[in-house]
Amino acid sequence: MKQQAINYWGSLKEQEQRLLIIAGVVFIVFVLVMGILKPLNKAVADAEQKLKREQNFQVFVEQSIGKLKAAGNSARTSSGNLSQLVNRSRGRYGIVISQMQPNNDSLRVNIENVEFNKLVGWLDELVHQHGVTVANLDISQGEDTGFVRVSRLVLEK
Repeated sequence: MKQQAINYWGSLKEQEQRLLIIAGVVFIVFVLVMGILKPLNKAVADAEQKLKREQNFQVFVEQSIGKLKAAGNSARTSSGNLSQLVNRSRGRYGIVISQMQPNNDSLRVNIENVEFNKLVGWLDELVHQHGVTVANLDISQGEDTGFVRVSRLVLEK
């Protein structure tokens, strides 16, 4: 096979050989650009877009948390156990709590996957209508768009 290629190359005119060399170089450059550089550029652009979305989401969450904390000072207080209050109110927002740990006048809550707007609405109700204070809130983006995972929510009465 190698010998056949060498014989074929030798049978070509010098002009045909140059043409084949140029065509080979063009083909190699094409493969490099389309097979390596273009996918890399697309991956970088996708990563930049994802980073922007994450940064915008973080700003939105921080603003929402700030509003909730600021509004918590002027809320009415309601009587009753904090755990019972959380359990009664979460149902209206379709929130499924994965873990709840009471501790004196505070309650630590974990939520696996919840729509962010429902979470904010629920916290707004707790703060404004029941006088609960959001002492700590750690969230991360969930699997679906618009959903979050609450790794730690500390509520105080």
